[in-house]
Amino acid sequence: MLRAMLRDLRAHLGRVAMTLAAIVLGVAFVVATWVVSDSAAATVSSGSYRTDLAAVVESRPKTTTDREIPVEVVARLAALPGVTRAEGVREGYAALIGTSGKIGTTSFAETAGTDWDDSQRFALTSGRGPQRTGEIALEAQAAAEAGLTVGDPARVLLGGDRSDTATVVGVFTYRATGWEFDPAVAFDADTATRLLRDRDLPPTAVTGFARIELSGADERAVVAAATAALGAGFRVESGSDLREKQAENARSDGDVIRKALLAFAAVALLAGVFVIANTFTMLVTQRTRQFALLRAVGARRAQVRRAVLTEAVVLGLVGSTLGVAMGVGLGLLAMRLLPVVGEVAYVVSPWAVLLGYAVGVIVTIVAAYGSARRAARVSPMAALRTDATVPRRSLVLRTVVGLLAIGAGAAMVAVTSPEDLTEPKRILAMAGAVLAWFGVLLTAPILVSAVLAPLTRLLRKPRPVTRIALRNAVRDPRRTAATSSALMIGLSLVCAFSTVGQTLSTETTAQISSAVPENAVVLRAAAFGTLDDTAGAAARAVPEVTALAAPRSGGVEVVAANGRSSDTEFTSLDPAAVGSAIRPRITSGGSDLRRGVMLAQRVGTELGVKTGDQVRLRFPVEGDSPATVEVPVTVVGLHEGSDLLRGQLVDDALVPSGVYRYGDSMYAVGADASVLRGALERAFASRPDVLVQDREQLLDDLLEPYQLVLGLVYVLLGAAVVIAVFGVVNTLALSVLERTRELGVFRALGASRALVRQTVRRESVVISLYGGVLGIGVGVLLGGVMQYVILANPVFGMSVPWLTAGVALLGMGLVGVLAALWPARRAARADILAAIATE
Repeated sequence: MLRAMLRDLRAHLGRVAMTLAAIVLGVAFVVATWVVSDSAAATVSSGSYRTDLAAVVESRPKTTTDREIPVEVVARLAALPGVTRAEGVREGYAALIGTSGKIGTTSFAETAGTDWDDSQRFALTSGRGPQRTGEIALEAQAAAEAGLTVGDPARVLLGGDRSDTATVVGVFTYRATGWEFDPAVAFDADTATRLLRDRDLPPTAVTGFARIELSGADERAVVAAATAALGAGFRVESGSDLREKQAENARSDGDVIRKALLAFAAVALLAGVFVIANTFTMLVTQRTRQFALLRAVGARRAQVRRAVLTEAVVLGLVGSTLGVAMGVGLGLLAMRLLPVVGEVAYVVSPWAVLLGYAVGVIVTIVAAYGSARRAARVSPMAALRTDATVPRRSLVLRTVVGLLAIGAGAAMVAVTSPEDLTEPKRILAMAGAVLAWFGVLLTAPILVSAVLAPLTRLLRKPRPVTRIALRNAVRDPRRTAATSSALMIGLSLVCAFSTVGQTLSTETTAQISSAVPENAVVLRAAAFGTLDDTAGAAARAVPEVTALAAPRSGGVEVVAANGRSSDTEFTSLDPAAVGSAIRPRITSGGSDLRRGVMLAQRVGTELGVKTGDQVRLRFPVEGDSPATVEVPVTVVGLHEGSDLLRGQLVDDALVPSGVYRYGDSMYAVGADASVLRGALERAFASRPDVLVQDREQLLDDLLEPYQLVLGLVYVLLGAAVVIAVFGVVNTLALSVLERTRELGVFRALGASRALVRQTVRRESVVISLYGGVLGIGVGVLLGGVMQYVILANPVFGMSVPWLTAGVALLGMGLVGVLAALWPARRAARADILAAIATE
């Protein structure tokens, strides 16, 4: 029995070619994901483990001003028994200025400068280390961003509004000992001592070390000696503990990458399940008489079922083998294409190979199981009929379950509300959306009949080819639904993420357009920096500036009269700039900060506070003895929060001294925006850390991360769409085989080969467009729930990505045409007499 089935499978390899393609692509995605995540983790950790460290000493600061280790501590540690070397590491503000005249964004400027030593901290990729004043070495990514190489002059912005020019003598990669940012610039030790300090410290300030690195043969003895010598004011960690933490961090990063990519791989596999299930259904249908003859000569139902499942196992093994090989190749290619500086590690673990085989075989068996059961139910009497078909299951149960899933999913979303969208409610709403999504997949056959069947009656006047194509698609709604569902899966997720991205883009654009006047000029800090009082004074000194808003944010606790409180943020402003240089989106009351505070609408709702109520603001004050200062104020209005105006809006004069505030942007307005921008560019020409932009450039910078993420999502979800395209080709090819006699009669009645090709192509376009329309509709609704969960906007308050939807629909039409090329050509070449004689 098994030999007969395997022989039949080998004799009709063309029938299963597209099934193999679906298996191969799905398995390749999974294996490539595993290879990329393992290789990424190995790349992060390879070559970064330092073997020259016995211990690292850091300070336990009581305040923010004594976090550095005094210079004399190095000598004390060097004299300890077992310590062969004690090396102090300096850190300080250093921003590399690129050819544009502004500093880059690769490094965190606050700690981007360090001193060069001959330890394993630095791994030279070219040149040598700095040895004297006037020489520097650059970190590889920072050098690439600045467009500098060995031998080039480089200018570095330093703390205290100073700068230094030196020659690049080396380029390096950095081996960190913990969570510190990689430095961008390394000076020789004497120059680093002279130049490096915090940005806010005066040039004459004496600075210490950020940490001290100890070497020694006996790690335990070094740690014990350093701990005993320094006391509770310092933290001593062993080198082995640091290496283990780095390894754990690398594994954790790899797991994050793996989980994210496996989610997309699961989508591709789900599309593959529909393609494989559809293929096996049609293969079983075409071999109904063969199964009936086997039953007639004594084959039991279990034998037929096992035979079909054996075919699935064989296909799964073959497809998994090809998929694993393809996945390994794709994974290694992806690692080569990623922008990784330094040596890239390639890892192909046994788990990746085993998972590929497990996924390929299991997915194929699951997809083929329903067809195997239907094949086993074929009656022996079916061998006597030329039109025998496999018994079909009723769609009633599937439809009822699908409708219940859609209703339950909609109810799960409806019971939540944007005013009180807690974390459990967000999870509930998202789970409801996914449940409804699966409900649509279950009801897809009924939707085929409900949507396409009326079209066959409405489209009576157009050419007969269109009506024939529609009737062929409706003839087997289960098959059409399976084919279109594979398309719908990938396309719906593309449209869902596109809807979220479009909504985020629209929201961000609306916030910026509402808050920032069209004629405003924006001053922004580069390299994760801040704009200090000096920058504000320089901007106010420009004659063309008529109003300047310099929002600065920090933490505050808002306490209402009813006893409720909320730990939140505040943004302090000059009241004179509110409404002119920057405009909050007011929902209630006014915006005169001289009279009180403007609460964020969310906080007001949470605390039960409205305009006119009294609240207390508790500000945390830094210092040798941290404290809290409480300020009673009146609520003068409520506003919608934004990325520019976060939390509660307060008067600059209301904030107690000693409260930490952070500001990275300023907004200036004047009579003529172009004249104002030119004046500000001249005023800040000597400030490489300040960028001068208009509102459109600010929008572009804020939206760029969204576009990059969406682009990556589209590429990853494209695998599911590609698999679905193979499903369309497969369905049409097998459908042509299934309708050989019908096509022969069609030709015998006078249909030309061109007409036959056109009929098959039109059917393909109908199926593809139906899957496209279904995917776009479901995707937009799913995206509406996703943006509701993320932004707490109303579900139907999403922004529909019309351009993406239009391109997707055109793409589905093109897919339909291309997918039908081979099946249509095969159908047109069918011999008329042979086709009519086919049983």
